[in-house]
Amino acid sequence: MRKCGVMKVIDHYSPRGCANGMCPGIIVTNRNTVLVQGHVLPAVDKAQLTVPGHEEVVEIPREVFDDLLSQFLRR
Repeated sequence: MRKCGVMKVIDHYSPRGCANGMCPGIIVTNRNTVLVQGHVLPAVDKAQLTVPGHEEVVEIPREVFDDLLSQFLRR
């Protein structure tokens, strides 16, 4: 489900030690959505999943996910 309107970033969470935001992260928007920044999953790996054509899959290390989730939940 795609939300209408111009997206604005409300908050951006990066792993501890990532100074410039060029690391995997989660981004909270004004649309009441959360974006996930990570490496796009290679086609050979994505083929093992059932993902609609209008969606994409990204991959982040589990320890990064745990760190980002703990930061997000403390907000």
